[in-house]
Amino acid sequence: MRKRSVDMAKMFGREELLKALGKIGAALGRDATVFVLGGGAMCFRNQKDATKDLDLVFLKTHSAGNFTKCARRIGFARPPSIGNEYQMMGAYDILENADGFRLDVFCKTVCGALSLSQRMEKRAEPFGKFGRLEVLLVSNEDVILFKAITQRARDADDIAAVVRAARINWDAILNECKEQSMEHKWYGLVYNKLAEIEEKHGISAQIMGELLELDKKTILEEAYAEMLSRGMKREDALALLRKKGFTKKELEGL
Repeated sequence: MRKRSVDMAKMFGREELLKALGKIGAALGRDATVFVLGGGAMCFRNQKDATKDLDLVFLKTHSAGNFTKCARRIGFARPPSIGNEYQMMGAYDILENADGFRLDVFCKTVCGALSLSQRMEKRAEPFGKFGRLEVLLVSNEDVILFKAITQRARDADDIAAVVRAARINWDAILNECKEQSMEHKWYGLVYNKLAEIEEKHGISAQIMGELLELDKKTILEEAYAEMLSRGMKREDALALLRKKGFTKKELEGL
């Protein structure tokens, strides 16, 4: 089977997405709850006409496993080849049917690090019940955040479409980014995506300045820690960082 490029991928509209959820939900043997991300959530909110896949997040492993088993029963299977952009997402499973419609199934975490937090759960919007499958849509803010950290084509265009269609609480995005940046720092990725949107679509997010400052602080802290780990004295490390352009005020917190 010849691998299709992202740009050549067939797109599926709202009715086709509903049909797929209905078939799988009817085949489920037990109740399950799923959160829809990305293009699927956008289609269901009429922010996008079609999408090539459904990004689905389950909170429980057994629910994700049961869902994928049922999907296989109605004709979905693991595609013979998966592009790098999908491999990097760390999905629980990726399934595709004969028409090329794809299900990207995640369990709690997307892209190996960004989790569906309790805050995101509270922001999510109930969408409907499909057999034994309860479906919720993540908030517009969380659609933006998840798309901001992925490297898939058209994410910037999708974020712009969401911003144009809805009133966005940018502080919710910034706060979620802060809360989930304990181990993985998302500031740079999110800033870069928003900068791309500003350049391409003329949309400016009010949190860009703070994201840039947080990213710069992260770079400084990581560079300082690396210098100390190599045995460099504190005063020598600070002197080198000053030479690299960091200000006295920026270095005070180290």
